[in-house]
Amino acid sequence: MAQLNTPQVNHAADIIQVLNSGIEFYTDAKVHVRDPRLVQLFDRMLTARRMVKERLQPFAVLEDGKREEGSAFSVEVRKVYTKVIGALSSDTDHAYISQLEEVEDKTLEELRIALKDNQPPQYEAALLQSLATMQDCHDEMRALKRSISL
Repeated sequence: MAQLNTPQVNHAADIIQVLNSGIEFYTDAKVHVRDPRLVQLFDRMLTARRMVKERLQPFAVLEDGKREEGSAFSVEVRKVYTKVIGALSSDTDHAYISQLEEVEDKTLEELRIALKDNQPPQYEAALLQSLATMQDCHDEMRALKRSISL
């Protein structure tokens, strides 16, 4: 039972579901893109997402009593959409980059939702650190998307 005035951990499992979906999506995208630089970029994004996932996993255990291993439906839909577009498009790399940038948007959104709540100090610190990491990933994907859209 929580002590009075000690906030409960909220939203950790939801964030991890989005991270898990992104991990699956980046893993899949690596197989389908042609540019070796994109494969390297996607590896960096995978490393960052896995690091954030492990940072937040103890809080998911506090929240739900177990590690979160599920994925987010909204990201799963995006993966299906990208596969369809990729199959129809001659520019598969661009299709993946565009959709992965949207996944980064969703990840930032979930972290910001959690930060709006009153959270335990250790969790809030982990969220802020995770937000900084994921903001860097988002900014890199957004810059890449813009550079290929020109």
